[in-house]
Amino acid sequence: MNHNNIEKKYVVLDVETNGLSSLNDDLLSISIYKPDENKMYNRFLPLELNEDVYTTYINGITKKDLKGKQPLSQEEMNNIIDEFELQNRIILTYGNIDEKFIKNYLKRKKLKGYEVMNFYNFKHDIISSKFSGGVITKDNLCKIYGIDNVLEVHSGSNDCILEWELFKKMNGKKLFVTGRNVFEFNNDYIIPVSYLSTYPNFKYCVGNLPKIEYKSRVVKKFEVSSRRIKKFSTNISGMTIEHLINTMLDVEKIHSELVLLENKRKLKFIGRLPSPYDDIMVNFNTDGTITATNEKDEKFINEVNKVINILKKEIQPLVEYISNNIFNNQKIFSQELVIHKEKNILALCDLSNDNTVLEIKTNYNLNIDQFKEQLYYESNGRTCYILQIDWFNIKKGITFIISKVELFELEKSSNNLLERKNNFQSKINNDNIVVIEYKNYDSDVKVKCSKCNKEWYTSYRSIISKPYCPNCDENQFIVKRKERKIKEVLTAEEKQKIKYNTYAKKVLEKSNGKIKALSYTNSKEKVKALCLECGHKWDLRADHLLERCKCPICKSSK
Repeated sequence: MNHNNIEKKYVVLDVETNGLSSLNDDLLSISIYKPDENKMYNRFLPLELNEDVYTTYINGITKKDLKGKQPLSQEEMNNIIDEFELQNRIILTYGNIDEKFIKNYLKRKKLKGYEVMNFYNFKHDIISSKFSGGVITKDNLCKIYGIDNVLEVHSGSNDCILEWELFKKMNGKKLFVTGRNVFEFNNDYIIPVSYLSTYPNFKYCVGNLPKIEYKSRVVKKFEVSSRRIKKFSTNISGMTIEHLINTMLDVEKIHSELVLLENKRKLKFIGRLPSPYDDIMVNFNTDGTITATNEKDEKFINEVNKVINILKKEIQPLVEYISNNIFNNQKIFSQELVIHKEKNILALCDLSNDNTVLEIKTNYNLNIDQFKEQLYYESNGRTCYILQIDWFNIKKGITFIISKVELFELEKSSNNLLERKNNFQSKINNDNIVVIEYKNYDSDVKVKCSKCNKEWYTSYRSIISKPYCPNCDENQFIVKRKERKIKEVLTAEEKQKIKYNTYAKKVLEKSNGKIKALSYTNSKEKVKALCLECGHKWDLRADHLLERCKCPICKSSK
């Protein structure tokens, strides 16, 4: 990328806001940077939607800073567009919140200008997992690249310059974040197929892969009714269950580490991000249990091993079925590597032999549709099964579900509506639910419960992932309704903003508008409080402040 040319092609825009909702929270400031002229526009805006500023600890903006400020006028908007050439340049942002707030602010004020703007969110050039824990921030990436002046309290003007420097360092390349490691991506890297579902951006990095379709039917269910079964909050439940099944089957592990390492070396290493989690390091034992490598984790690991030992007794029929009926008493391998060089895709099989593949999925998602590409490429023409766990009624136990999955490229399937409807019916893992009306996977479908005759409309993916009747399976349906309120994946910083805003509003309400919380971490940590009547500041535990929402100075004087 020629930096001399791009400086005339872009401007950088950054906003500071009073929350995450562009409809309900105020836009506090707008900053625009024109790199070729080193020109900066920085403008505070008045509070209009909120009574106070709740994000001072993030952006340093106070209510006093905004006092007397006027909203944007059409004349000022026109001048900004002309001076910064917004109609001709690409407007760089890091994240999509900036564009949303600009769009809705101009719409609310009935100002023209958004229609000539061309935004580019260069965070889209970062390939990252949905489970990254919110550490892929502009600040963390700037630190990795050695970009100076990263500040704890943000300001729009400083963020504009940081974003411009980061954009130049990325140099038109995509970044790939796996775990805590940041790499510069290139097309020689063979992409693990499992990343296509956990790393959404990866689908833009591979060629025209064929669309995969599937048919599935449940072949066996195993109920584990013990109430002592737990699902732990980390991914350790899935790891240990898979390890336990492997040890009970006496599988032979295929070592492909050198091939995978050589593949990883095709990527240029940039640096390491801070860990968003308290990592627990364990050793896997041959009896199916695990051992903590750090003494501080031993109590937690002992709890995990209790569940493992319960499961070890309960899942013996499941293990025997896998050995006898799935793999026909033949030798079973784990971690077989399948490479599709022509498609630049690789797959690692959980369990396999020459004729059969069994993929183990232990998370909450029972929707096979999410895993169809992985199953297609790792099976490589072999008979394919998937083992899933239904955790939705954990108080009574869990259910292991084995489904046989038939996979094929979409262009090879028939476009006949009846066949597609029957294919969809085969994906619903509940024999009592019958498909009445079906158009395509983008449209709602009408289904009927053959037990109670209830009919209802639902989405294609919803009925596959949670195949329950709202009458007959009331508890599961309640879970389904709650989980349909899917929240946007937020960064750790954004989640903390929401926690602070919620807490600050509670304090204002409890104190009748007299006390303001200036900070918040969690209910057990101290916060700094401000009396809006006498100006006194003091520290108190967050939950105690809610219980005693009074200023100690004002109280004693009375």
